[in-house]
Amino acid sequence: MFNIYINTFFKDKTMKKKKIILVVIIFILFSCSSLTNNLIDGLSKSLYRQKDIKLIEDGAPAFLLLIEGIITTYPDNKDMLMAGIQTFSAYSQAFVNDKVRQKIFQNKTKEWAIQLLRTYPLYRAYEKTIDKEKREIAFKRFLNSLGKRDVKYVFWAANAWIMWIIGNLDDMMALLELAEVKEIIGRIKDIDGSFYYGAPHLFYGVYYSAFPEDFGGNLKKAKEEFDIALSLSKEDFLTTRFFYAIFYLKTVKDRDNFVKILEEIIAVDIDKYPDTRLLNLVIQNQAKNILENIDNFIRE
Repeated sequence: MFNIYINTFFKDKTMKKKKIILVVIIFILFSCSSLTNNLIDGLSKSLYRQKDIKLIEDGAPAFLLLIEGIITTYPDNKDMLMAGIQTFSAYSQAFVNDKVRQKIFQNKTKEWAIQLLRTYPLYRAYEKTIDKEKREIAFKRFLNSLGKRDVKYVFWAANAWIMWIIGNLDDMMALLELAEVKEIIGRIKDIDGSFYYGAPHLFYGVYYSAFPEDFGGNLKKAKEEFDIALSLSKEDFLTTRFFYAIFYLKTVKDRDNFVKILEEIIAVDIDKYPDTRLLNLVIQNQAKNILENIDNFIRE
């Protein structure tokens, strides 16, 4: 459906027709929030399923601007905020190489992440609490209030927040926010550790691998978490294998298995898993680039 809108919009011969079509589309979208939610959900899934990565690179910006416009109009809509985080994050990971632009994307999705969390009254109450002890109690109250229906929203908010922290590792204030995100992911893991191909376990695998022991790192725990995440993701979600290689295997200096995992990633037929085709294609390309420069990468 996304392709139909984009092709229609850009194939018209006059700017006047383009404007009329755009106005009609926007009017239809904004006149019915349930239609908007369903349409954006369908467009997001179509984005992730695409085979033609050039089509996504060329066409997705119009879709991203549309989502941002809807979020501006409906700033408290959980589904729109989640869709914005998902699509902007995926596009940035796939196509944005410039560090300045990456920061722009990370800042935007982090802003939406906090905006999404603030749709929960108990999170807003926590933010307004100043006293340290009362603040900790308020945060625990928020976490304990979450149920399975909240997992998808809170996970994507936390994911955007984590990506922002990773993009600002040179800022001590950003690192201080990691503890809060870690607790949110921990709560998600308690509710549904299998969510999104075992993503909560993947987070902890990366966390325990990436940080030294003085900051919470633990390679034994990292391996345990990665093993669970790998069993849940299988070949559907190649990010898990990729992160296992670059965070854990590289850290323990297991070059043979590092190369083996990257070769396995490249060999996967991603068309068997259409729901994650775009993300898997990006991971395969990254794996190929690393193998082509394996000696330099290992030495880093």
